[in-house]
Amino acid sequence: MKRSRNTFSIIVVLILLVGVWQGYIWWKHIPPYVLPTPARTLQEVRDNFWLLLRYAKVTAEGAALGLAASVVLAMALGLVIHRWPLAQHVVLTWAVVVRTVPIVGIAPIVTLITGRGFLTSVLCVVVITVFSLLLSVVQGFEAVPPEIAELGALYATPFHRRVRITLLPAAMAGLLHGLRVTAPLAVLGALLAEFLDGFKGIGRLMVVSQANQEVELLMAACMTAVVLSLLSFALVEVAGALADRRGYGG
Repeated sequence: MKRSRNTFSIIVVLILLVGVWQGYIWWKHIPPYVLPTPARTLQEVRDNFWLLLRYAKVTAEGAALGLAASVVLAMALGLVIHRWPLAQHVVLTWAVVVRTVPIVGIAPIVTLITGRGFLTSVLCVVVITVFSLLLSVVQGFEAVPPEIAELGALYATPFHRRVRITLLPAAMAGLLHGLRVTAPLAVLGALLAEFLDGFKGIGRLMVVSQANQEVELLMAACMTAVVLSLLSFALVEVAGALADRRGYGG
C-alpha cells in the first residue's frame, strides 16, 4: 500500500510539472525556439528515440556500476567501523570531507587521474553516493538488538558468522532506505561527469544540443534523464518489496 501511494504521488507530481511547464509557456507567450511545449518535446523524443536510448544506455551503465561500487564500499567501511570502533572517527571524517567537496570540482580532478571516459562517470557516482550509503549501513548495524549482540559475545561467535547471520540482514534494511535517495543521485552524478568530461551519455548530448541551439533535442534529453531517475527509484522500490517478503525490508 505504501509503495502504491509513492507511485501515485510520483504520477501526480509529473502531471503537475507538465501542467506548470505548459501553463508558463502560455502565460509568458514563450516561442518554441526558446522553450518547446511538452507535446513538441515528446514528439522530439519519438523522432530521436534510438539516439536518446543509445546515450541513455551509457549514462545508466555508469550510474548502475558506480552505485554498485558504492554499496560494496559502504558495506566494507561499515564493517570496518563495526569491527574496530576506533576507526569510526577517521572513516566518517574522511567521508564527510569527500561528500562536502562539490562534484563540479571533483570531476575535473578525476578526469586528470583517469582520463576522459566511463571510469570518470563511475567514480563521480561513487563520490556522490557512498557517504549516504555508509550512514545507512551504520544505522542498520546499530539497529541490531543488544540482546543478539550480547548472545554472540557470550558464545564467542566468530566475526564472519555474526556478519552473515545478523549484520548483513540488518544492513540490508538500511541500504534499501539509502538507495531510495542515492539511486536518482547516481544518475545525476553520471550526468554531471558526462557534462564536464564530454563522455558519450545524456550529459554530453545536453551540451552538444545546447551548443547547436537544438532546444527541442535538449529538452528531450532532459526528459530522458528524468525518466532514468524515475526508473532507478522504481527499481529500488521493487527491490524493497522483494526484501520485505523475505523479512529484510525493515
